[in-house]
Amino acid sequence: MKGFVNQFSEIGKLNAVLLHRPGIEIDQVTPDFFEEMLIDDTPYLPAAQRDHDVFAKVLADSGARVLYLDQLFCEVMADDALRMRYIDDFVVESEINGDDIREAIREYLRPMQPKELFRAVSKGVRPRDLERVAPRSVTLSVRDPYPFVLDPMPNIYFTRDTSVCIGHGMVVCSMSMRSRRRETLFLRYIHDFHPLFKDSPLWYDNTVPYIIEGGDVLILSDKVLAVGCGERTSIAAVEMLANKVFAEGFERILVFNNPKSRQFMHLDVLCTMIDTDKFLTHPCIYDKQFDVYELTGKPGALRISITTDPVDRVFARALNLPAVRFVEMGGGDPIVAAREHWNMGSNSLTIAPGSVVVYDRNDVTNELLARAGVRVHTVPAAELVRGRGGPRCMSMAINRDDIG
Repeated sequence: MKGFVNQFSEIGKLNAVLLHRPGIEIDQVTPDFFEEMLIDDTPYLPAAQRDHDVFAKVLADSGARVLYLDQLFCEVMADDALRMRYIDDFVVESEINGDDIREAIREYLRPMQPKELFRAVSKGVRPRDLERVAPRSVTLSVRDPYPFVLDPMPNIYFTRDTSVCIGHGMVVCSMSMRSRRRETLFLRYIHDFHPLFKDSPLWYDNTVPYIIEGGDVLILSDKVLAVGCGERTSIAAVEMLANKVFAEGFERILVFNNPKSRQFMHLDVLCTMIDTDKFLTHPCIYDKQFDVYELTGKPGALRISITTDPVDRVFARALNLPAVRFVEMGGGDPIVAAREHWNMGSNSLTIAPGSVVVYDRNDVTNELLARAGVRVHTVPAAELVRGRGGPRCMSMAINRDDIG
């Protein structure tokens, strides 16, 4: 029986999607701590919210039900017992040094109602927030140039990073970077306790020690996944995922051994599927600048082999097509490709076959898409792109029409 979660492709008409509208957490970012917070600039919040609202409207106008992370989380947190349980889990996940600080944070958070709790944990905790509950704390009495006891979560508007729906189930990701691991608790509680997800199996969860992030996972068909294995996803995680999804009908995973660097952090900043036989690709995919493997077999008896074919042939074979077409980001110009890659030129979100949402600033790539017969919906990028993510990064697709 088909439940709320239904995603067997990257291109079926989008029916439901999870977003997070940027909030107060964005305003906690300062240039001195970009590296710790995994962000490259200081977005202007009012403009980022306006731009995100445009993005959400494009999705809603296409017929998608737009759900918001804070809304679903607060609905779960209306249960007092679950709220106290979440706070305890949050403190553990935060890896706080000092028993007095751990207890102070619990005491600070426990009186809060759901909306206030979401705001507090997402914006981070500063020493002044704990003055009432820990007036004699030794730890807080020692001045520290770092302004936070607990970091803010400025990346939570990239909802695809922390979870991914595959088939009828969900992956709650095990994040590569320590600063993002607390984000997955929002998704774990939503999956486990929100009625929308009551029939959805959990393929992978945030407690598994092998890292995997949603931006590395593409659902090419009801039989085939593509997974990037680089800075943010490990081969051990791919193996565990294969053992789960192969038992549910998937048969093949294409494993991209992408370079372990921030520039190539996820597969979806290098390649997205935009139609039944079309892909938007970074030049490194177009030219196959790294190895691609095929993982097949059965749970407990997996087989992996390296491919020698160009990537377009690998995709065509996996999809049972005579050929596929690549639209190369930047059109072969290395300067344009470098600039538009920095601005997430290949990180498109497909909302129906041959219909994509992209950032407005990647003029060359967007024109190439239009020439290829793709319907292009542009959204403002000036503030949202400062977090180094595009339309697909900002959206966790939950339900799509089946293809074929």
